[in-house]
Amino acid sequence: MGRRWPYRVYFLLMCMFYMLMVFFFHGQLQLEILQNKQMKGIVKHVHAALLKFNENTDNAIGLRRELSHYKIHNESLRRGPTLPMTDGCFNSPKNTRYEFQTVIPNSLYVYSAYLDVRGSQAYVRVMTILARKKKNSIQVTCHFSDQNGWNISAVVYEMCENHNKMLGGYILSCPVYKDSKPCHVVIEARESNSSEPKFVSVGVTRISSNTAPYSFGLCIPPLFGEVDKGRLVEFIELNQLLGAQHFIFYDFHISKKETKQILQYYKERGVVTVLPWILPRDIKEPWLWYHGQLVAHNDCMYRAMSLFKVMVLQDIDEYIVPHTSHKTWFEALSELLQDRVVGLSFHSAFFDPGDQNSPSLVTMTQFSRTAMHSKVRTKVMVEPSKIFEVGIHHVSKPLQEDFNIKTVDTKIANLHHYRKCVKNYGMKCDKFEDDRTMLKYSNVLRNRFSYIMNLTLA
Repeated sequence: MGRRWPYRVYFLLMCMFYMLMVFFFHGQLQLEILQNKQMKGIVKHVHAALLKFNENTDNAIGLRRELSHYKIHNESLRRGPTLPMTDGCFNSPKNTRYEFQTVIPNSLYVYSAYLDVRGSQAYVRVMTILARKKKNSIQVTCHFSDQNGWNISAVVYEMCENHNKMLGGYILSCPVYKDSKPCHVVIEARESNSSEPKFVSVGVTRISSNTAPYSFGLCIPPLFGEVDKGRLVEFIELNQLLGAQHFIFYDFHISKKETKQILQYYKERGVVTVLPWILPRDIKEPWLWYHGQLVAHNDCMYRAMSLFKVMVLQDIDEYIVPHTSHKTWFEALSELLQDRVVGLSFHSAFFDPGDQNSPSLVTMTQFSRTAMHSKVRTKVMVEPSKIFEVGIHHVSKPLQEDFNIKTVDTKIANLHHYRKCVKNYGMKCDKFEDDRTMLKYSNVLRNRFSYIMNLTLA
């Protein structure tokens, strides 16, 4: 028989095993307590962001009541913050916050969010302004209120026409389950050199191209300063003759009261949507290209997916005009949007407008245009449901690689640009020719223009 161990040795081994187990489970307990404390801090910030988002809405009282009864359980803390459920979304026109929210000063601002279910993977797309040098050093996380997705890292995509400015337009993409229908997303951002996260909440607008009520609509970049009332009426009325059924405007400090009244007149008749475009005060003008026009373009495109089958992007001194016998976009251009063609690009010609404040119709009095068409100052007409990102003068990224953008022959249609010719990007301003194409709209436009001007002056 082998030698037996003394009972003292067995006792000593059992004591050592017991001490090891105590240290192990104590360490696990301390780790869980620490994680719970951290998660409680996240939940606290997320709930604060939600309350701030809803404090001015009709649902604020109900949400605060839900939060007062909300209890945090260990299981939910291990999974992440479970946000309170609500019966409806906060994206109806009367309570959606159309404004930039500062996440990190001088670095990250968010404006809007859209639920994009066009592909096999669904995403919430968040329209943002981001410091370009910090795009790799700021970690962004999306928190959602449903059970399908609660803590998801955002994919950062830089828009294509930021012109090397300090701040630029970006799309944050947060993957969600296909059947998920979030009402809002809480954006958490943390700089790499800081342990303190920042939170804001953004309402999520659900987009659906299948129910778009309008065949053609316009997106107009932010308007600012002394926008002339007559030019605005001419723009809206003439584009309606061309085929536009609805307009989306962004108000970036329009100074003239009468111009605001015109927009209100059309808004009350369901012709226009007017959204405020107020940049955060700490953003200085040289930091961002042309008042954030690129972000407004893409916000409008994602918003337009539920409204327009075909969307036009142009300024109020521009018109896409058929140069055939046709008068409308539908008649002249619909056949071109086929066979994987999801957008049309139009070359432009300059028409010197003379006195912009003249009571006369600019498009019915100015017929001298540049003989040369610009291939750089182009504008586009697209099917928004088939585009991922649009630029200022081109389509930056179709939704699928095999989707195409077709350049339209100027004999079929081109862009009339009513401003003095700008001699750059190879454009020549030394030769002009007569172009009276616009006269085919003269009688109807003059009657409409006079009616609206007289009505709003009364």
